[in-house]
Formats: sequence, C-alpha cells, structure tokens
Amino acid sequence: MGITDSILKHAGSGRPSGKHPATFWSRNRGWLLLAITGALFAVYPFVPFISDYWIDVAFFVGIYALLGLSLNIVLGEVGLFDLGHTAFYAIGAYVTAILNTTLHVPIVVLLPLSAVVAGGFAYLVMSPVIHLKGDYLCIVTIGIGEIVRLTMINNPFNLTGGPNGINGIGSPNLFGLAVNSSTQFYFYTWIIIAVVVFGLVRLQRSRVGRAWNYIREDETAAEASGVDVRSYKLLAFVLGAALAGAAGNIYASKQMSISPGSFTFMESSLLFCIVLLGGLGSIPGSILGAAIVVVFPEVFRQFASYRLLFFGLALIVMMIFRPGGIWPRKREGAGLAGLGIQGLPRNEDDLILMGKPDASILKPATTDTVRGVRLPPMTVTMDEGMLLQTHGVTLKFGGLTAVNNFDLNVRAGKITSLIGPNGAGKTTLFNMITGIYKPTSGQIDFMGRDITTLKPHTIISYGIARTFQNIRLFPSLTCIENIMSGPHCHARSGTWAAVMHTVTEVREEREIVATAAYRLNQVGLWPYRDELARNLPYGKQRYLEIARALATAPHLLILDEPSSGLNDKESEDLMVLLQSLVKEGFTLLLIEHDMQVVMGISDWIAVMDMGQKIAEGLPRDVYNNQRVIEAYLGKEDD
Repeated sequence: MGITDSILKHAGSGRPSGKHPATFWSRNRGWLLLAITGALFAVYPFVPFISDYWIDVAFFVGIYALLGLSLNIVLGEVGLFDLGHTAFYAIGAYVTAILNTTLHVPIVVLLPLSAVVAGGFAYLVMSPVIHLKGDYLCIVTIGIGEIVRLTMINNPFNLTGGPNGINGIGSPNLFGLAVNSSTQFYFYTWIIIAVVVFGLVRLQRSRVGRAWNYIREDETAAEASGVDVRSYKLLAFVLGAALAGAAGNIYASKQMSISPGSFTFMESSLLFCIVLLGGLGSIPGSILGAAIVVVFPEVFRQFASYRLLFFGLALIVMMIFRPGGIWPRKREGAGLAGLGIQGLPRNEDDLILMGKPDASILKPATTDTVRGVRLPPMTVTMDEGMLLQTHGVTLKFGGLTAVNNFDLNVRAGKITSLIGPNGAGKTTLFNMITGIYKPTSGQIDFMGRDITTLKPHTIISYGIARTFQNIRLFPSLTCIENIMSGPHCHARSGTWAAVMHTVTEVREEREIVATAAYRLNQVGLWPYRDELARNLPYGKQRYLEIARALATAPHLLILDEPSSGLNDKESEDLMVLLQSLVKEGFTLLLIEHDMQVVMGISDWIAVMDMGQKIAEGLPRDVYNNQRVIEAYLGKEDD
C-alpha cells in the first residue's frame, strides 16, 4: 500500500477497500451519533414524565456546559490554570443586566455584546500577566475573580446594585417570539451550545487548536516550532472569557435577577471540577461533567450540602484511576480523520509534489516580510555564501561569562560542526542564534540581516529550525501532530478561517498534512504516524524531532547532539540522512560529541572551550590541532 493510500484509508476518504469493506456504521458513525443525540435533546422536553422542573435542570446543565467549554479552552487545550473564570461569567451577566434595565437594550443584542465585553476585559487583565506559569498564574486569576466580585458588591457609580444585585431583567425575543417558558429557554440555550460546539470542534482540528496543544505540552518546543506562545495564550483566554460572558447573558435573562453571590470562588472551583471530571480537552467530556455536577445534587437532594465533598472525592478517585477524565479526548489511533484533515491528495504523485519543500506554499519568506511583519533591514552583504555569521557574541549570566566574543561562520549548502568539551557553551550559543537567549553584546546575521533581537517564533519563520540536546517533543500528541507543528509558522489562517473552513484554510491544512507525511516518511516513521510521541523508543524520538524541524522548510537546520543516545547502526543511518539533506539543499549546523559522525560528514569544524573559539578549519586540520587535543584530554604537566 502506498503512502497516499494509507493516508486516505486512515482519513476515512470513502475510497473502497477490497479486503476490508467498510460498514455503513463505521463510515458514518459520527453523523449517526450526532443525529441520535440531536433527536434525544429535541424530544426531551416532550417526554410525558418530564416536568418543567427537570427541564429547568437541563437548562442549567446547558449553562454549566457552556461555562465548562469556555474553561476547557484555557485549561484543557492550553493547560493554563484559571481559578477565577467566574469573573468573566459575572462580566457578561452584569453587562446584560445594566444595559437592559437602564437603556432597554434587547437581550438578544446583548448576547454578542456581553461576549465581546468579557473577552475584551480578559485581554486587558491578562496581557500583563500572561507570561506567568503554574501556581503564579493560578493565584493571579483567583485575585481577578475576587476583584470583580468585590467591585460588584461595592456598587461603583450605582450601576451594580451592590449586594442586592439587579432585578427586572428582560427575556430574549427572537423575531417577535418571546422566550419565557422553561421549554423555550431549554431550546434557546442548547441551540447556542450546538453552535459553540460546532465552532470549537473546528478550532480543535485547525492549526489554532494544535498550537494550543503544543503550548500545553512544551512552551519552549512550541515557540521553537514557530508558535507565538503569548498571542495564542491570550487568544485562549479571550475566547474562553467570551463564551463565559455569553453564558452570563443567558443566565441573567433566565433568572431575571443577578447578585454577586452567584459569582463566587466556589463557582470557579465547580467549573474546574467540570473540566477535570469530564476530561481535559474533551468537548463531550465537558458537557458530561456539567451534567454530573448539576444533576447529582438534584437526584440526591438530601445530601446536597455535601456536594463539594463528593466532587472533591470524585476528583481524587479520577486522578488515581482515570486521570484522563470520564470521557477523555482520544488521540492515539484516531488517524488523520480525527484531526479533521480536509482536501487530502488523491494520488501518490500529488502527495510527493505537495510534500516536497520546494513545491509547498508553506515556505520561509524570501521577501522583506515574514507573515506581514517587516524584517530587519539588510545590514551586511552575504560574504562568500555565508548563510549565518555571529560577530563577537557574548552572553553573561551575572558574573559568569558563558560565551565570550564568539565568531561563527556557516557557509550555505555545507555541514558545519561546533565541537568542544561539556560545559564549553555550545548549546548556549545555539540558544542565542535561535532567539531563546539575547546576547549581552555582539550581533547575529542571517542571510545578511540582523536577527539578534528577534523572538524565536519569528526566527523560525525566517528559516532557522533546530532540535534540542534533550529531546523536546509533544509527548501526548501523535507523531503526525508533532510534525504538523513544523509548517505552522508559514501558514496564515486564523481563528475565523478555521471555524468557517475558508478556501485558504483548507488549502493550508492540505499542505500541512502533505508536508508532515512527506517528512515523517522520509525519516522512516510513517508507520508510527498515529502513535503518541512518548511511546516511541529513544532513537525514533530523535528522528521525529529532526522530521519536525525539516517540516518548517528551513534554510538552516541546527541540530544539537543528534546522535546522542543512538547505537552504532542508528548513527550510521543518521550520517546518511544528514548527507542526503545537504543534497536536498539544506544547510546544517550541528553540535556533536561523536567524533566518527563529526569527521565523517563535516565540511568545516569550529571548536569551543570555556565560551571561546580555540580553533576552526577542515576536519583533518582540527583533528590534529594541539589545542583541541588539550581541551578534550587535558595538558600534560611539565
């Protein structure tokens, strides 16, 4: 079976198979489940033994499902701890209440407005603190939630009604039809949820959703793959807050009265329980978690005062026996169909043509801009085909000088090796070249332009890709998803394009999967495409990281100890691969301790010791250099 046939089979393209004919159920399972679920929701209010009380319970399941979905974007997709999410819920409810009771703005008009205001508030308060991680960000979000609640109590400008809140809020009116009854609110809420779920599913299966997951797995690796970490974190908070604001609008119009007591820290904790119980990143899991949290206290009303104790115990049990949640998001074995890949190539020639970097639209810019951002002006002329040059770069950590006045020249189309004993500063120099560290002094020029102050995601967009000394993959994502992070930096489709599946977005997704398939097959890992990266043996993880870097279509590929942990056979295969990459047109710069690899493939070698360059030249010259021998073996005493 060819690689394209395999892709089409796993993507559910509808191509018949003589050996294993697909059943009607397997081909249409998703649509059938959706139809059955929709039918059950539609008939639920009309079941004879279902009273208005239980219809209202279903309405509140919808409210908490919407809140759970909103928090799931931040917590489940990006992995950011937000224990003040109720603040955005409160913003939406109070915007609706204030504008409806004072200016008589219709509730339906206030639905998108509440979402926009809540999202805008999230952008303002999170922008200064989005760089915080873990416990620190969690504490800040708790503070934001409490500040919002106390502000509502203090009744600024007599707008919030203080502790008593606001009464007399109107009901939605759709095309002359007032939404008043329990059944009407039920359908109103769940139709909105259906629209939201539709959009979230498409976001999950787009470069936006994948970027969120890359950040959750490893921020450094995500940025080294071209993901603008700060922007995508803010986007997650803004979208999550907007959905919470919409939930606040629906809640206020249903209750016709709101007060600060409805938006406490305990509500935020309850939303946390919903996402964790349902499953991080799982859309149906968030809805199931909301149903459990709302329905359980109603069924066991005599124990309702112990509900938080129960949910706490449930979380403990879940973390021990089912850490992925009741309905976890499945990745392993899901195939490309699980990624929502559209517009796949139809034949082998089409795949190979689209997968090759020189035929792909996902390439580093050759003009003066990268994704619309003006590049630094050309400051030097590329001397004798030099692709990368460092001019006296120095990096100091307090009193420690890690790299001292280092000059490095990398010629286009060649393999340049940087060698030296452990602790010489080699990886630190690589980190400066790729933007992770900013030099204390000196300049780094790439293709004649100064890139010294550029951020990592911009540098990779410009055409520099790297691997890490300690492998940094996205362990909980599949191999194909790992490689799809490579072309991310050259695509342009955003949130709206992902939700609407625009022509450009579909074409870019097709290019991304074709490029990822080509590179995965190039390093011999195509059979492992649906395997989680963490399940691969160490040697294959090395190759997977190289394939991810290749998928960015770089001008310069920087490899940090690529043969580390490989056996002799794997090292020989690696040498063959690296030499083939040079023939393909790549320029390579690598740190390597295996002298057999270094001497076997290098065109030029620079030697580093104690942060300084002590020698450089052809392999045979460096091999016999006395200073290099002393750096590795030490100097004999007189």
